[in-house]
Amino acid sequence: RAAAVEQARREAAAAADRQYLPIAKTPPVYPQRALDSGVQGECTVSYDVDPNGRVVSPQVAGQCHPLFIRPSLDAAKRFRYRPRIVDGQAVTVRGVQNTFHYRIE
Repeated sequence: RAAAVEQARREAAAAADRQYLPIAKTPPVYPQRALDSGVQGECTVSYDVDPNGRVVSPQVAGQCHPLFIRPSLDAAKRFRYRPRIVDGQAVTVRGVQNTFHYRIE
């Protein structure tokens, strides 16, 4: 039984190693014009994560207030991930999405 538990733990750890994981996700800067106007909202950005863990080709997905587009894209470009590993090689992960929430508190 102990050997089976240890084997399951090793398999779970190996599966986790194959997943891409965020290691740096800096939030966007709230645009001053949006703050001054009381504009709130969300902006979803879609992108690929390359084998080096860097964001590639970020694009706005869906509706996004124009004031939130640039800061959302800039923030996504700064994200860093631990790459996904498949058959011992780092691979690109396509279609990753992140939604930024802009709320005045």
